[in-house]
Amino acid sequence: MVVTLIFRPWQMEGADDYARAEAALERLDVAHLSERLVSTLSGGERQRVAIATLLTQAPDVWLADEPTNHLDLHHQSAVMALMAEQAAEGHAVMMCLHDLNLAARWCDHVLLMYPNGEACWGPRETMLVPSALESLYRQKTSGGGGEWRAGVCAD
Repeated sequence: MVVTLIFRPWQMEGADDYARAEAALERLDVAHLSERLVSTLSGGERQRVAIATLLTQAPDVWLADEPTNHLDLHHQSAVMALMAEQAAEGHAVMMCLHDLNLAARWCDHVLLMYPNGEACWGPRETMLVPSALESLYRQKTSGGGGEWRAGVCAD
């Protein structure tokens, strides 16, 4: 069961704990799956259950490796909105993303890690530019006019 997965490591069993877990599952749009075995869930459903598990624990620091992996656009936006909400509430949120569109839309700072071991950190406006991205990806990223163009999701 999904709810069991959320509690197993910490052996929480109180009514408040179950209410918090149900709220987290609802927030990630997986409450309807709470009676299913985790092994029967799709990759995207498992990803959202994992994030619900983290939300249940109310961490001060969120470290997420590809939190939108296996998710459709709707759920990608919902997960990124949750991460933005956590940051707005004062939690530290750090993510590894390979999707430049998500980084452009949701991140305020970006760390680019180059194959040669170098890294560059800064505001997204100064990091997601052709000069930085072309050397990172070793290919042209500009569209005709010299500007990087991405299909960024709107609010």
